[in-house]
Amino acid sequence: MVYDGLKKAEKGAKPLPQDQDLPGMGQYYCLHCDRYFNNALVRDDHFKTKRHKKRVKIMMGDAPHTQLDADLAAGMGMPDDGPKLMSF
Repeated sequence: MVYDGLKKAEKGAKPLPQDQDLPGMGQYYCLHCDRYFNNALVRDDHFKTKRHKKRVKIMMGDAPHTQLDADLAAGMGMPDDGPKLMSF
């Protein structure tokens, strides 16, 4: 879900809903690090840090494994009946 959210976020950014319980009313958010900030200046400084850049690199890498991949690796995938023999 997070990986799909990252791909959707790149296409278009919508304004975030305001929430009084979050820092900065929930308007200054880093999707990659899942953090809220008090203002845009602090958020922009965060974008320059090593921790953020490393997180972006990890998140934008290869697509994560799916449940189907996990099932196949555990041997719970589609049954393999062996090679098909040709009848003459």
